[in-house]
Amino acid sequence: MIIVGVIGVLMTTATLVMPNMLRQAKADGSTAVVVDAFRVARERAISERRNMDLIFVPPNRIKVVREEIIFNSVTGTWSSAYGASGNPTVMDLYLEGNQRFMYFDATGDTKDGFGLTNKPLAFHKTAMTTPIVMFTSEGTLVDATGDPVNGTVFLAVGDQLSTARAVTIFGITGLVRSWKWDGSKWVE
Repeated sequence: MIIVGVIGVLMTTATLVMPNMLRQAKADGSTAVVVDAFRVARERAISERRNMDLIFVPPNRIKVVREEIIFNSVTGTWSSAYGASGNPTVMDLYLEGNQRFMYFDATGDTKDGFGLTNKPLAFHKTAMTTPIVMFTSEGTLVDATGDPVNGTVFLAVGDQLSTARAVTIFGITGLVRSWKWDGSKWVE
């Protein structure tokens, strides 16, 4: 009888705890997707000596597109089309588990301090519906004007503050850090 009671208590506890653990695991998985997108795009930009665009398509999609160099036979010049649709897609990723680009006012910014403009995709001084940043062939993250840019991608599932995550990137070096909201502050 005691064994059956202990098993019942354990099953009840597991039933109450498991949904939150699953949400946390899915949030961590989506954070890994964003981190990997940054790292792969930077590594490919350097190794292939081609600029790689990162296109963030709300609510939950990231495209990595390689910029091709095009020769204009009329003008006799070479150029690349920033964010052009004719360039090949290297990766097309979706965040899993209903995770999406989202910012909660209650969390504030991470310790890096890159993300309080144009949340949840904070890379630009002006709002863009589909933010595009680019890794140059030297590995620097730049904006549409070619200026190095730092940024933060905020992630969450619906209105669940416990799933709040952030990924920051330091544009000059490509250093990527992931953050998790612990209920009172951002922790690495």
